[in-house]
Amino acid sequence: MSDRDERYYAAQLNMQTCSRRGLFRGLWSGVSKPVKTQAGLAAKRTVSRPPTAVDEGLLTRLCDGCGKCEEACPQRIISMIESKPTLSLDGGACTECGECQRACPTLALANTSPDKLPSTGAIATLSGMCIRQMSAPCQSCSEACPHQAIDTVNRSIAINIDKCSGCAQCRVACPSHAIQILMR
Repeated sequence: MSDRDERYYAAQLNMQTCSRRGLFRGLWSGVSKPVKTQAGLAAKRTVSRPPTAVDEGLLTRLCDGCGKCEEACPQRIISMIESKPTLSLDGGACTECGECQRACPTLALANTSPDKLPSTGAIATLSGMCIRQMSAPCQSCSEACPHQAIDTVNRSIAINIDKCSGCAQCRVACPSHAIQILMR
């Protein structure tokens, strides 16, 4: 048997017989692979971004680091770190005014999906002694929350993380500094 014949028979043995159903199954599994790869682009945020920023993977490709969002922010909480807009929520809060979105020429801050709430990538958490626990009639955080994510329950508060955008307005309004903003 020649070398060419051996390769032919080996190829014939390696070929799988494929039914019509198997052919379509193979075609469809090939189609779904790019979709799964695209879903992997939605990387988890490690820093706070403006609330209308697109997903992290897309942001890194769209944002050119021009800094127009930083200049447009009336609260001055946007800083360009590693040429990407990053929120500094330690001393202020995002009012979700949309000025950064309007100033962005690259659409990196244009996530206007109606099914997705605006999010900075952070979340409010109760971190200290809420004065409601001392029977004070405070509702400052609840009144300051633009998404009604905070409920005053008995002598404490409850934060609905599904509604929280991480804007830090509740933290700024809290007189006892009982709210902290952490990354999700």
